[in-house]
Amino acid sequence: MNFLIACLRAVLGFFSEILFGCSHSRLTRPFTLADETYEVCLDCGKRIYYSAREMRPLTAWEVRRMKAARAGEVKVVAIPASVSHLVAAPEGKSNIAA
Repeated sequence: MNFLIACLRAVLGFFSEILFGCSHSRLTRPFTLADETYEVCLDCGKRIYYSAREMRPLTAWEVRRMKAARAGEVKVVAIPASVSHLVAAPEGKSNIAA
């Protein structure tokens, strides 16, 4: 009977992994490399970013904000006239000179 229950749990665990993904229940301790603090799932290898200040995993919104801050400044530059024909024109307007 125990063997049957163990087999059933293994099959259900396998299918839940496929349907719902990894539950990230087995994690390493938090550590910091290259100014990033994170835990790693021992089952799938995913990084779970971690706040060393608040001692908790970061939310997806906080991770996006952190990565955007590290990406630096976004610069907007004008398109030279020599390549303006390669850029899509707004609706109702044409890039072709008359």
